[in-house]
Amino acid sequence: MKKCSQMNYHYGVVLKIYPSDAQKHIIAVNDGAQRAVYNLLVGVDKETYRLKKTADIVPADRKRLEDVTLKIRELNGSGSDMAHIRNTLPFLNEPEVDGQVIATAKKNYTAAWKNMRERHTGVPTFHKKSYEQSYQTSNHYQSGHEGLNGGSIRFLDRKHLKLPIIGRIRCSGSPKIIDKLFSHSGQTRIGTVTVSRDAVGEYWVSLQIASDDPFVESLPKTGSQVGIDLNLIDLVNDSEGGSFENPRCRKKIQTKLAKAQKKMSRRANQAKKDGRELRNSRNYQEMRQKVAYLHRKTARQRADYLNFVSKQLIKSHDLVAAEDLKVRNLVKNHCLAAAISDAGWRTLLTMLKQKGEMYGRDVILVAPQYTTQTCSVCGHVMTGDQKLPLSVREWDCPACGAHHVRDTNAAKNILAKALESL
Repeated sequence: MKKCSQMNYHYGVVLKIYPSDAQKHIIAVNDGAQRAVYNLLVGVDKETYRLKKTADIVPADRKRLEDVTLKIRELNGSGSDMAHIRNTLPFLNEPEVDGQVIATAKKNYTAAWKNMRERHTGVPTFHKKSYEQSYQTSNHYQSGHEGLNGGSIRFLDRKHLKLPIIGRIRCSGSPKIIDKLFSHSGQTRIGTVTVSRDAVGEYWVSLQIASDDPFVESLPKTGSQVGIDLNLIDLVNDSEGGSFENPRCRKKIQTKLAKAQKKMSRRANQAKKDGRELRNSRNYQEMRQKVAYLHRKTARQRADYLNFVSKQLIKSHDLVAAEDLKVRNLVKNHCLAAAISDAGWRTLLTMLKQKGEMYGRDVILVAPQYTTQTCSVCGHVMTGDQKLPLSVREWDCPACGAHHVRDTNAAKNILAKALESL
């Protein structure tokens, strides 16, 4: 049977799970184990970096660097060499620890360095313990077994899962998605699984599903092409003059959130005055969970709306062109950072790419330079004293006299850039 990475189509499913107290303990243990392995790798690399600065002039550091270099080779090994990590962290041999935690932590650490090089996310740092928990494990199939109910991670029925170490556990999710999985005609495989607890205290399992047959049918061709401009007044303005409003989910709940955060802060200060640890303060934990719930509610509202917007654009057009915005740089403007984060521009672009691949549509991201300052009729670029400030929402081209609505004009230029790239 093929591996998940060798299959043509991939689908993600998130289900809520309801673990017992013993199963919650297992999840916490595996979260700690995976974090410990990751932090071990980070610590060894940090020490190596520090020792290389002084090894040439301090003999003790030179000897220590040789020892650490040897340890890195052992830790970066595979197969039987994983015994070195188990010897360094003996609790990994406990029966409650999933056998995949070492391999998964090393994989995540390698991915962190790859992201640092390709996306400039920064050097990997230590993971600290928090109210959120998560760990990953992999599914394994024996010869002759396949599908959703044939591996070490499998569906026992529509409401129960079997997970390594954890065992049988009740789950719930969208009936529509679960029915789609069970009725899928092609060969289906469960790959990597993430078990997690959010800050509210609820537990979830995320399944990576793969198949050689598509999970959804391609949409019929519409013959339509559109460019979209992302902004903060309307979330999306398209080249046809349409728009999607900006819901401002965080702003709507800001007052309620601020009150809850102030109350949580007061309870934290009172617990410290009384000499109580925050984890043992029931009043503080109650407000902490309420604040976490408000954050999660806002995130879900935003994600639901962005899913609606992205699906509408993909359904209505064969080609969608958008700006490849560097949101990480844009949020450095402290005046607009909160509004940009609340809009979820990068999440929308990611959803468009994913849905485009799923439904057989083309999504093209173009460079954002001069899309706003260029006349879509004659191509004149507004530079120098003519450059348009953000406050100007409509303008007339000094070269051809065409009247433009700022965001609609930008969307037309974005579509033109995408068609040129094709």
